[in-house]
Amino acid sequence: MFTGVVFVAFYTAQLTATLTVQQIQGTINGPDDLQGKKVATTRGSTAAAHLGELRAQVLEVSVIEDAYQALINKDADAVVFDAPILLYYAANEGKGRVHLVGTPFRKEDYGIVFQAGNPLRKQVNNTLLAMREDGSYQQIYDKWFSSK
Repeated sequence: MFTGVVFVAFYTAQLTATLTVQQIQGTINGPDDLQGKKVATTRGSTAAAHLGELRAQVLEVSVIEDAYQALINKDADAVVFDAPILLYYAANEGKGRVHLVGTPFRKEDYGIVFQAGNPLRKQVNNTLLAMREDGSYQQIYDKWFSSK
């Protein structure tokens, strides 16, 4: 089980850094520009805690869709959340209205956990490894998270 979590975490680390989404006309280019800005994120998240450290004005919402709406309505200057969620939004519903900027705040891994002895663990690990090796993982990533 531990090996499965580590394996998945290693390959998804690039997807799970917290990034900033801002409106195209914005002046935010990274975490250093968030001080004093109104930044939306979900209540109780690691992003909310980190934004407080950056001395941003944190607008905590219950669901990420409310953060997107605050950004579109200009009630927030930026949105900070998990990279896969923001990448998907920027490439789909937010396409042409928002874009990602800045560097990752920090890596936060996702994992798949199985009960001890679950035969699916080995199958999932082997499938993920095969997908990385044959390029299909990158194709899926590009399809769902690329804003091009």
